[in-house]
Amino acid sequence: MNPSTQLSLLFTLSLIFISHAGGLPVSSPASGSTKLYQIVCKDIRENNGIRRCLKLLEAYPKITSAKNILELCRHVLEMAIDRSKEAQNYFIQEMKKNPSSKAIKDCATQRYSGTVGSFESALGELTESPDTANYDAKVAGDGPEECNSLLTAEKVVNPPLYRLNNVIDFISLVAFHATDHLPEDPPINPKLRS
Repeated sequence: MNPSTQLSLLFTLSLIFISHAGGLPVSSPASGSTKLYQIVCKDIRENNGIRRCLKLLEAYPKITSAKNILELCRHVLEMAIDRSKEAQNYFIQEMKKNPSSKAIKDCATQRYSGTVGSFESALGELTESPDTANYDAKVAGDGPEECNSLLTAEKVVNPPLYRLNNVIDFISLVAFHATDHLPEDPPINPKLRS
């Protein structure tokens, strides 16, 4: 093998290694460069997802100014936790207005407790188990989806509840795509070495 072929092969292998170790480095957020949150949003192609994702994340300066993928994921999940707690509180208020609705009660108590818990679990797993964080971010969307099904089955006519579920489900999708950019193998914690 001639030297130029060896260099080409070495370069290709290094790119493969880098991509599996957490992705290529992203340029710093100087003017004109792509920011981390924009890279995440580009992954969401269905149902006008890119534009919807950008609009969602650009409302949070901590997210748009994130310097690395871990920081971005942390801020996205913190936003997801806050937004899902707000949604749960909204359902609790609706439950008080409609005490006979089993669907609204189930959403307010069971489904959104699971959603909040999944986002919190994802946040807690970011550095220890990125795969688990990614899974939990995705599973968080199950609660709003199940809630919409329950509302439909009970024939609840309340468009704001359906929209709220759709927003939280979309936030789960964004969190899933963000955490999908985490390196598969987290760095070894020096405190764990003996």
